[in-house]
Amino acid sequence: MVSAIKPLIGWAPGDEKAKEKYRRDNQPSKRWLKTTWWQETRKRVLRRDLYRCQWPGCGVLVAGKGQAHVDHIDPHNEDRAKFFCEDSGLQVLCEHCHNSKKQREEREQGLRR
Repeated sequence: MVSAIKPLIGWAPGDEKAKEKYRRDNQPSKRWLKTTWWQETRKRVLRRDLYRCQWPGCGVLVAGKGQAHVDHIDPHNEDRAKFFCEDSGLQVLCEHCHNSKKQREEREQGLRR
């Protein structure tokens, strides 16, 4: 069955449902993001950082939906103990810094798959 084959090079445009299902089934952190603990922690960190990106030199205000990312300073790599960390291990990043600078830095350090 073709649909059961794990993607080797990425996802076809428009196949967001399949991509999200695969991530949900294979990345426990996707489920952890829906926990009460994470929702409350996320709100605390956003307030603590005054809804501003903490990436050095950025500081942009991140108030809209999808713009604010509460990021693990040290990548958790699906490790439950690292994911459920103290607030001091988290920071607010804007979408641009999270999706480009931070992830590029992690890839270069070999911390991201």
